Amino acid sequence: MIIARPEWFGTRKYGGWGISIKTWQGAVYIAGVVSFLVLIQLTPLNTEQRAIITGAWLIFVFIDLFDVMWKVKKDEREYLHEAIAERNAAWAMMTILVIGILTELLYNAMQKKIYVDPFMITALIIGAIVKSITYYKLEKEA
Repeated sequence: MIIARPEWFGTRKYGGWGISIKTWQGAVYIAGVVSFLVLIQLTPLNTEQRAIITGAWLIFVFIDLFDVMWKVKKDEREYLHEAIAERNAAWAMMTILVIGILTELLYNAMQKKIYVDPFMITALIIGAIVKSITYYKLEKEA
């Protein structure tokens, strides 16, 4: 635990991933994070210095909030609901990636070239690898 405390936040159930503010301390923490980012941008530093400080701050905040997300307490029902929601989100994202790849292939084929954005292909491959590893690990533990 760095600065933020898990009891200040709850799980985000609607509108994305992560955490939601639960107490006034969480609101103050988020306001402080945003205020410091604004302050960094208003300092009379050159662009490179500002980018380095901003990057370091964002890495720190990410680590701090990831720690909180890991420690937020959930009951068994919340875990099940989250798993179903995550599965549905993954299917939706995979469908959009596949449609995007097919659209890109068709568009490029009409221009007599073959090209697909490697990030879209990589996202599908990494997703398949993570799913395979997860299944393997869960079956070994069962």
